[in-house]
Amino acid sequence: MFQKTEVLKKGFTIIEILLSGAIGLLLLLVMANAFINFQKMGLMQNDNAKKHASFERTLMMLKSELIQAGYGLASYHQGIQITDQSLRIQKDMNLDGDLEDSREDVVYQFFQEDKKLSRKSGQGYFQILMEPIYSVFFHAHPVDFEQKGITPCVRMQFQLNEFDDLQEATLCPLTL
Repeated sequence: MFQKTEVLKKGFTIIEILLSGAIGLLLLLVMANAFINFQKMGLMQNDNAKKHASFERTLMMLKSELIQAGYGLASYHQGIQITDQSLRIQKDMNLDGDLEDSREDVVYQFFQEDKKLSRKSGQGYFQILMEPIYSVFFHAHPVDFEQKGITPCVRMQFQLNEFDDLQEATLCPLTL
């Protein structure tokens, strides 16, 4: 009369489905975290590359202005004033022999509190060349160039980011 039929179990239980879903979600979170960290690292490297390119342009501008001021020529007058935070180039643009005319000065200055490297031409206002930049120091080499009566090399020590190594760029007059 009644026959016993066997019921075949097909499919997954709810616990198996929840467990596999949780494992899949965990793997997805790990991969998303790795992707986000990779993106952050790429953006930081892009920012560093932009800072380096901007600083190279600043060095080329400084070099150009030193050359325009006659830096390195035998007829060059000592028209450079260097402090730790600034470099002042005294040009004689109108050739009147007056290096004290502040309308012809170019000043590069690092503002430590604002982390900005700026430039001022003549009696104008400072224009920001780079920000943020961690540190910039200007030096003359040799330090006693005025006593020796020679044209100094201009050294800039800089750190673009807080944890970068201290780097140095030196601009020297050519001597033949």
